[in-house]
Amino acid sequence: MNALDELVFPGVALFFASLVLTTISLWVAGRLTPWFMQEAVDPPSLRSYFLEPSADMSLNRVRFTTMGIAAAIMLAVLLVLAIGIRFGR
Repeated sequence: MNALDELVFPGVALFFASLVLTTISLWVAGRLTPWFMQEAVDPPSLRSYFLEPSADMSLNRVRFTTMGIAAAIMLAVLLVLAIGIRFGR
């Protein structure tokens, strides 16, 4: 049972951490999209990214911009974490 805990728990923890990071970055990107596009737009809801597969098929300009900003936010956070782990004391 101990070996199972050593294999399963880190995987589940990493999955939930990445899910939280994705959700937060999509939320922040949704708030930044109107400023980035310099026009009044309605960003997609967070629920549509996870629960509506048909929404991904109809990729429009606002959704694409929001996902690009969210990817940049996630990469920036992961870079800070990697640098902190590598060079931190």
